[in-house]
Amino acid sequence: MKNYKFAAFVMTYERSAIILDTLKKLQSQTFPPEVILIVDNSTSYLTKNLFQDQAFQDVIYYHVGYNSGPAGAAYYGLKELTRLGYKWIYWGDDDNPPRDTFVIEDLFMGIAKLTQSNFKLGIIGEKGGIFNTKTGRIRSLSNSELQKNKYIEVDSIPGGHSMIVNSQVIKDGILPDPELFFGFEEFDFCLKVQKAGYKLFVDAEKWYKIRELASNTVIDYQWKHTNLGVDALIRREYYSTRNLLRIFYKHHLYYSFVIHVTKSLGKMIYGLKFGSKYGSKMFKLQRFALRDFIKNQYGELKESF
Repeated sequence: MKNYKFAAFVMTYERSAIILDTLKKLQSQTFPPEVILIVDNSTSYLTKNLFQDQAFQDVIYYHVGYNSGPAGAAYYGLKELTRLGYKWIYWGDDDNPPRDTFVIEDLFMGIAKLTQSNFKLGIIGEKGGIFNTKTGRIRSLSNSELQKNKYIEVDSIPGGHSMIVNSQVIKDGILPDPELFFGFEEFDFCLKVQKAGYKLFVDAEKWYKIRELASNTVIDYQWKHTNLGVDALIRREYYSTRNLLRIFYKHHLYYSFVIHVTKSLGKMIYGLKFGSKYGSKMFKLQRFALRDFIKNQYGELKESF
């Protein structure tokens, strides 16, 4: 395959054993990256020590020195690999390796085809969604939509789905917002990429095959988020509310902004449906999210629950 000057970064945080498996899966791709950059948010040196003991080839390491979150790690990874001269950059997380050995090759077949068109390709990935500016919701694609075309244009590509970024985007000054820390940093980045005139695509044919393997072949099937009420994931609610308010306001999506404020206030009461303990946590997290948005305070949430 043509040399696309392709590199990858993988962010990690105190998961030294997991990232070794991810590195091996990336290097085992039928079209592997020329180099992999580890962006380590860990405060310890366990990952660095384990990485050095393994003596990986074509892997470079950067220790952030503090937990900059996925947003901070992505900011550094994209900027550094662009500085090093790579044209296409894989955006990776330590616990989301490619699902099979052909993922990257398949995506570069898409890059080869889509770059022949008269538009600027900014990002390609395995899965994505359509953003409704009136409701502030990102809709997954139905099976009937996936069956219409090999590649489909989308508005957003979430993390963990082998997103590959055109480094020209970074050269144009478009980067993830490191202040978001965690939650919807990919969505914000995608909105900025679109606003700059680039297009985002997903490999619809492969996405549908993944659903076939999972027996999700009903024609109007769409994946839906079902985390509500799961106590272990409640902390995410703070980052989701705070960051979406920042994103909607920054991008002048005022309908979405008002709806999201209303939802946040509603969750402060609705959380009681799942018990007083859950309801109390939800109330505090939503309050903190609204407070920090108003005060323009970002980064990692320090309060414990």
